[in-house]
Amino acid sequence: MKPIQYLLLILALTSMQISLTESRLNEKRRDKTERRYHAVQAKDNMCEITNRESKVHCYCENTSIKTATRADCWVFNGGIDETDPIWSSFSSQPYLERLTFNVRSDGALKFIPLQVIHRLKRLQKLYIHYATLNKIEKKTFTNMSTLRDITLMNDKITELDFSAFSNLPALVNLTIKGNKVIEIQRDVFVDLPSLRYLDLSFNTISLVHDGCFEHLNVLNDLVLEANLIPVLTRDTFKGLGNLTSLDLRSNKLSMIGDLTFSELWNLNELLLDNNDLKYLSERAFDGLTLLRKLSMTGNQLQSINEGLFEGVRGLELLDLRNNEIELLTYETIKPILENLKMKTSVLYLSGNKLSCDCRLSWIQSLRNDTKSEPLRMALDEVTCIQNNGKQEATKIFNEDIVKEVKSPKSENTFEIDSNSGVSQQDENDEEFYVDPNPSYKFETTIKPITNEIALVEIPAESLPCPGELIQNGEDSLMLSSKDENYWQPSSSLKILSNLSLVLTLVILSIVN
Repeated sequence: MKPIQYLLLILALTSMQISLTESRLNEKRRDKTERRYHAVQAKDNMCEITNRESKVHCYCENTSIKTATRADCWVFNGGIDETDPIWSSFSSQPYLERLTFNVRSDGALKFIPLQVIHRLKRLQKLYIHYATLNKIEKKTFTNMSTLRDITLMNDKITELDFSAFSNLPALVNLTIKGNKVIEIQRDVFVDLPSLRYLDLSFNTISLVHDGCFEHLNVLNDLVLEANLIPVLTRDTFKGLGNLTSLDLRSNKLSMIGDLTFSELWNLNELLLDNNDLKYLSERAFDGLTLLRKLSMTGNQLQSINEGLFEGVRGLELLDLRNNEIELLTYETIKPILENLKMKTSVLYLSGNKLSCDCRLSWIQSLRNDTKSEPLRMALDEVTCIQNNGKQEATKIFNEDIVKEVKSPKSENTFEIDSNSGVSQQDENDEEFYVDPNPSYKFETTIKPITNEIALVEIPAESLPCPGELIQNGEDSLMLSSKDENYWQPSSSLKILSNLSLVLTLVILSIVN
């Protein structure tokens, strides 16, 4: 029996050894698993990605798990797709309120990472710059109830699908700038009850469908600057009754017809600079009773209809610089003349082809009457062109006032005040867009210009007046300009009249 007992004892000891060995191995496995788990957690924090080969690197104001509220992410290299493991790391910061993607390599990001965005229940601001998105599909951002601001800038977007931006109850600002969008269809912007700012500037939009903005009932600012829009109709802006600012600078508009903006009864600012405007209908601005600022600099306007400003009697800033206007009469400007006498008003007219004419004398009267220093400075820069006949007449009346300067091209040119250069902008005008390729050229140095003179340098009574005005009695209309002196006969005419009277008396005395 002893051999059997020894054998059993050996088996028992062997079993105990095996158990102890397995226990140690299991403990090592648990330690290894725990270490691996903690290592994965550290690696998966989107704010602490240390792998240099990673295609996305994010910088957060707080790097601890679940503490960051803002993240700026940089996307490097190409080829990242929606299944890349990097996207799962964004779950480490579920309380982000602002998220930015800056793409540093062309084509590196070709989609909007919706699986990330939809998990961020507190996200308020989303910015994506320099991606390659091509098309914003239907209902891309739908049901993101906290999102207040979306900016998609320079993302090569060519198309906005129906309902691409819909059901975003908190969205206030939407910017789709610097892309390649060519058309704004109807029902792109739907169910956006809080949207107040929409920027579609610097695209290639050439077609804006009627009623495409009609769902944006509370929109305040619409920016369509630097596109290719050729035509506007009354229905283009249908539904925008709360719009206060409309920016249409640098498009391809050649004319504006009747009641084009009549839906915009709350509009305060209208910018039409650097278009191809040649014609404005007499009722183009009817309905804009609250308009305070109208800018049309850098167009091709040659004349202004007399009734154009009847519908915008509240205007305080009017910019007509760098057009081809030859005449702007008192009757045309009369509806807004009293506004232009206030301290904050401005009227810009420099850079036109105004003809030296008695019908411009209201400008001199306004300069004396206005309380606005910026307006006085702007009127000092207004010049007019004298044709040969008018130039000679002016020289007869004003040889002691007009200062002649000699030029290789002409013996009779006039010295222009250095403040009259059209390239200068008033301090109140610094917000205006500067076209990198303007259709007109600014001169950095002032050169004498043949037959052109600062209007304020010519006494009002010496401004030549077309004979037909006097013959038709039309000069009486100008008396309301409050400067009747310039309609009185000049000193030379008075002398001739007195001589005639003396001669008449002498002849009568001889006859008697």
